[in-house]
Amino acid sequence: MSTYTVNAYRINAYTVTIAGRERFDGEAPFAWVVDAIDIFDAIGNALRIHCTSQEETVEDVKLIGTQSFEGIPAADCGYHWNDERSSV
Repeated sequence: MSTYTVNAYRINAYTVTIAGRERFDGEAPFAWVVDAIDIFDAIGNALRIHCTSQEETVEDVKLIGTQSFEGIPAADCGYHWNDERSSV
């Protein structure tokens, strides 16, 4: 797990899974790996990235809380994830 400190805040990697409009077509949700100080910060970062990159609004998306956690997915997780962590 990548961890570093910025302005006395410990920054960790978090995985946040978000389903957008594609869920109505049977497509899998997006898993975003982001840097954040806590899960709430991670959710905000992932929502911003998802809505911007997928041209969706917050009203279009659904957070999949059971698939959102501190850390990165395991190597054998069986799904693709988008690495949006900062390069520090």
